[in-house]
Amino acid sequence: MHKVSSKFAKINCFWLLAVLLLSTSSPFVQAQNETTPEEENRTFQYHTIASLGDSTLGSDPSGYRGPFASVHAANLMDLDYYEGAVGGDRSWTLIDAGRHTTIAENYGNGTLVTMMVGAWDFIDSDVEIITGDYSFIDELDENITIILDTLVASEIDVLVWNLPNMSFLPFLTQIFPTELHHYFTEASNEWAIRLNQIAERYGDDVQVFDLMTASDDLLQNKSARMILGNEVTSPPMVCAKNCIMVDSLHPTSVGQGLLANYMMDAINEKFPSPNGTYPLLSEEELLSLTTLTNNTDEDSTEPASIFIEGEITEECFDWAESTYRDMYVTITIDSEYIPIPSYVGFNTELCRQSTHVMYSGEEAIHVVSNVENMLTLNHFFEIWGENLSATTLLYKDTSDGGEITLDVNGVRYEGDWSAIPLEGVISLDIVYTSPPVMTVEEDIEDDSLPGFSMVLVLASTLLAMAVIRRR
Repeated sequence: MHKVSSKFAKINCFWLLAVLLLSTSSPFVQAQNETTPEEENRTFQYHTIASLGDSTLGSDPSGYRGPFASVHAANLMDLDYYEGAVGGDRSWTLIDAGRHTTIAENYGNGTLVTMMVGAWDFIDSDVEIITGDYSFIDELDENITIILDTLVASEIDVLVWNLPNMSFLPFLTQIFPTELHHYFTEASNEWAIRLNQIAERYGDDVQVFDLMTASDDLLQNKSARMILGNEVTSPPMVCAKNCIMVDSLHPTSVGQGLLANYMMDAINEKFPSPNGTYPLLSEEELLSLTTLTNNTDEDSTEPASIFIEGEITEECFDWAESTYRDMYVTITIDSEYIPIPSYVGFNTELCRQSTHVMYSGEEAIHVVSNVENMLTLNHFFEIWGENLSATTLLYKDTSDGGEITLDVNGVRYEGDWSAIPLEGVISLDIVYTSPPVMTVEEDIEDDSLPGFSMVLVLASTLLAMAVIRRR
């Protein structure tokens, strides 16, 4: 009888323990999910959209690359818009200029920042990337974290864009051979993963817009580029109105419109409004950003030739009606690399677009290829405001015995230095080398021979004669 009661006692203890475990496991399972009904139904109310990053989201003096996707978003959401994006910004230049702190100090809760940073960090690191060195991502990670910390501390929400697959960017594919493009794909994927990890640290306050997937869709799926039966042309073709890209780096106005709809889908998913789903741009609105109609073909991607009247270095022109190619200029003075400033001749006092140089990125200069006038390297230096001749390079000249050499496409140039042609030129290497500097020992030796030796011989002879006489 005692054994039976003991057995029942054990069974009761077992069930009591099971019930206890079950009751404690329920909260544990709920904690794993970490989504309460309130969080699932969370909505976001905004008064302002602010852009932050580079020229994909801001800075379009030409007018052929806007409205930007963030401007479309502000209009579709009926919000104020602040443009904080600046063309050519790297992650560190954005921080140095304090563009993130300007937004943080002047805006707060109710602000959504649309941010894309990193494209120029990629481009600046292109030589490292093609060797499989992606260490620049660590610095980009640190800088993005600095920016996000500042914005989130001001109760600002952020929709941060990752980057497109950079191996499809014409700016890079025109420079590097096909067999190296996969490195840019790997680096782009690595950054996308890293950005997701960064965003997770901020919870709902920071969300990622997957630009990589959106751009892949636009580039690879014809249906994604169709607007009321008209196809928008994808890279590598570029044009002003009816292509995805207006040049080797920037989306066109319609490209921005197409991207805006992908971004609006992301906003509706990640930052839903209490008033319902935000609208997208209609096909009619997208079509208005082009010159496409159901009855006309796409605008020509081969603009007519242009003849410039007057001084080539002073005339202005509509660059969107022109075609460009890249030319790479490297300047070295006594083994020191001299970078060419960005936007040489761009938005000058004379005109918004200088005659044939849109901008430079230390080496890559965009040259109009359909100008009938004979364009020369000298024109570029005139626009830059610097010196170039067979005897002068920037602030150095050959009057002290130095030498200036010019290699065109790897071959030493022997022509007329007053009119160095650009037609068909891909690379230019300009080098100034100072004359060799003699050491003190060399100077003494050179100045003393043969005179100093003769003095020594004469002195030795006189000394010997004196000794003989004394004896």
